Amino acid sequence: MVNKAIKPRCELVNNEVANELFLYGPVFSGKDWWYDEDEYICPQNVASALKEADGKDIVVRINTNGGDVFAGISIYNTLKDYKGKITVKVDGIAASAGSVIAMAADELKMGVGAMLMIHNAWTFTYGNADELRKAADDLDKISDSITEIYMTRFKGEKDELKSLLDAESYLTSEESIALGLADGEEPEEGESDNNEKNKQDVKSSIVAKYMAKRNESRQEASKGSFFMNKFNK
Repeated sequence: MVNKAIKPRCELVNNEVANELFLYGPVFSGKDWWYDEDEYICPQNVASALKEADGKDIVVRINTNGGDVFAGISIYNTLKDYKGKITVKVDGIAASAGSVIAMAADELKMGVGAMLMIHNAWTFTYGNADELRKAADDLDKISDSITEIYMTRFKGEKDELKSLLDAESYLTSEESIALGLADGEEPEEGESDNNEKNKQDVKSSIVAKYMAKRNESRQEASKGSFFMNKFNK
């Protein structure tokens, strides 16, 4: 899958319908030297936009492939502390750090064809064996932190969620709603029981699929490499 660049935009727009905060493009803690665009998503810009919104209800429109996990966590907490209602609308994709930001919603809606992507923390690094082991330990801690954020909305057990994170899961609107990560339309009277059963069926199917994938990966890893297995015979 090729992720084309999303035109960056971090802007509060006041219109007759609602105050809309557009969070499009990469998530950074601050502008990096290699990044040519002047627009990007960062905690300082989001905080400034919320200050301008002055406690009024706001719609946060997200389309991002993610970026810096700590910037995403900071934005998540800034949105959670906001006094007005936060409605998040995923216009395209809320991936990685972008999906962490989306979890701050009081109500999370997804556009037609929109997706969430969730995964464990990852990084590029280099160094000696001790430094690489520390980097792995740090990534485990960061993954635990973002797992706790997802669990504020996820309908299920933590181990079920971890199977989704291990698999780097792209989730449709239907899947996200079934898992509790997004909100669906309120069912009409008499439809509630069927609606909940359908959600539970979808959730069970998703979790079973990714749990099976994780178990298969662990079994393959436990076998060791082809050459080591030949050597051990």
